[in-house]
Amino acid sequence: MDHQPDEHPHRTLQVAEEPLDAASQSLADALRASFSVLKGIMLVLLVLYLFSNVRSIESHEEALILRLGGLRRVVERPGLVWALPYPIDEIVPLPTKKSNDLLIDSHTFHRSENEIGKPLSFISRGYDQGLNPSLDGALLTADTGLAHVQWKVTYKINDVSSYITQIRGGSVEAADRLIRVLVETVAVQLASELTAEQIIRTRIDYVQSQMKRRINERLATLNSGVDVTLVEMYEPTPPLQVRNVFDATQRAENRQEQRIRAAEKERTKILSEAAGASHQRLIRLFEQLDRGGTEEKSVDKLREELDQLLVEEVEGEAGTRIKEASAYRATVVSQMESDVGLYRTLLPEYTRNPTVLIGRLWEETKQQIFESPGVTKFLRPPGLREFRLKIPLDPEQTRIEEAQRLRKEKFEESKVRRRERLVPVGPEYD
Repeated sequence: MDHQPDEHPHRTLQVAEEPLDAASQSLADALRASFSVLKGIMLVLLVLYLFSNVRSIESHEEALILRLGGLRRVVERPGLVWALPYPIDEIVPLPTKKSNDLLIDSHTFHRSENEIGKPLSFISRGYDQGLNPSLDGALLTADTGLAHVQWKVTYKINDVSSYITQIRGGSVEAADRLIRVLVETVAVQLASELTAEQIIRTRIDYVQSQMKRRINERLATLNSGVDVTLVEMYEPTPPLQVRNVFDATQRAENRQEQRIRAAEKERTKILSEAAGASHQRLIRLFEQLDRGGTEEKSVDKLREELDQLLVEEVEGEAGTRIKEASAYRATVVSQMESDVGLYRTLLPEYTRNPTVLIGRLWEETKQQIFESPGVTKFLRPPGLREFRLKIPLDPEQTRIEEAQRLRKEKFEESKVRRRERLVPVGPEYD
């Protein structure tokens, strides 16, 4: 019986491989080389992708990383920061050590292109040009006035975690928008408490400090991570249409204040010259006496205090006069006591012989009169029937007396000088 070939499907057939020709071999080698290069390129791309989210954080910045939209609480410091490739991680840098300036012109008037950058003195508006609510901003003050104000706010982001989570800000633009809203709101509230003159002229420092304080209070309430460091007002002014009138009124009030201050200064000077440093106590005592006393002190006690103050503490012209009056009083009292003593001494003598006593006293009085300076004496020759005196005195006689007085003073001065030039000599002085 003939054997048929085995046609079982699982039988392994031995196939003899024939060697490739040169062209096929070159193609296979090229494909293997291409796959190797492609693998290398893919590996390089993978490495670049893994390091694609490397960022340099500047010295004035801090950064946070958002992973799949969630915030990682780790704050990245200045330097190189690596994160997983976007969109897995996102690096959000924020300037935390750098101050940011924001200029807000919501409350100032509109300026044309030609007026931008010019000072207020070069910008004018006529009375017929009213305010345009769609262009001109202003603050309504407590005295129903208007004030134009331009704000400059300086702020810092001091907590990037709170800033990103609460404000949802990935840049300073969100802080700019928030602060702008707060400035506009707080300014309107503060203007309603002050007059136009206070905002524009007299209380600028108060307005700036209050704006800073109230804005920071609201930022702290929001836990914003933002802190305002400075609020400045630029060119606060009334509406340009009435600025000249406002300035004229302000100048008049300034002159009034200057005169009031000058009057108060003069008042203080006069009172100080009159009573010294205690003039305020004197005025207070006089006022209390005019009111009939106080609850603590009666009129009698106030008068005692006033007398003590006048005698012991008052200085100036009043003090000088009081001291002079006290000295004069003491002199008069002493003179009166001396006269009383003399009277008591002379009374017994007068009782014994009044004629002799009166004659002696009259001679002493005449002697005192003739010896007093300024008394001119005239000698009447005996037997002269007519004797005339010129009243007032003869000018020629006055000139002669003055010349004699000057010669006498010069003689006395020369004697003093000669006495000063005397030098003792002799063996005992060698």
